[in-house]
Amino acid sequence: MILAFSTSSPLASVAMFDDAGGLVWSAERVAPRAASTACAELLQAAISEGTVRLKEVTLFLADLGPGSFTGVRVGVMMAKTLAYAHNALAGGADAFDLIDPASVVAFPSRKGEFFVRVPGQAVTRGSEAPEGAVGFGFGEPEVFPHARRFGAILLGIERVDPMKLEPKYLMEPSISLPKKPLSRVGERP
Repeated sequence: MILAFSTSSPLASVAMFDDAGGLVWSAERVAPRAASTACAELLQAAISEGTVRLKEVTLFLADLGPGSFTGVRVGVMMAKTLAYAHNALAGGADAFDLIDPASVVAFPSRKGEFFVRVPGQAVTRGSEAPEGAVGFGFGEPEVFPHARRFGAILLGIERVDPMKLEPKYLMEPSISLPKKPLSRVGERP
């Protein structure tokens, strides 16, 4: 069995697949800034119903971004932690592919730009989304990354040791660095 999380957008989702990639179960919740709680509650509901049995999962997947810095880290850490705890493998996919692997996909950055992925090409950054692009944060209807879309791309996902799974960021996070370097107790900076 395969368990997947998508947390890079305001829509948090969890999906379960059989080993061939057939969708067994899927759920989502609009949860801006609350992806960890939403995914944990969705997963707990599936476990309570008997739909998901964590001991049967051999691969844990995560949406690697781009997207919300914290949201992406939530999904990656959930997949890594569960994979490690269950002696399973981990893997991930770009949020672009979890929107639509075959279409031009765009979504906005916090800097008023768009990240655009044309299938088979490198991601670009520009001031507007190309006509006909799909994605979230613009256009009607908005299309969000979703864990159930892992099924369509499962064969291309690299399976790795959970400790090697990392988010894919397209720009540096907007965080402040400490003014003074941090040191260990007893050491002088």
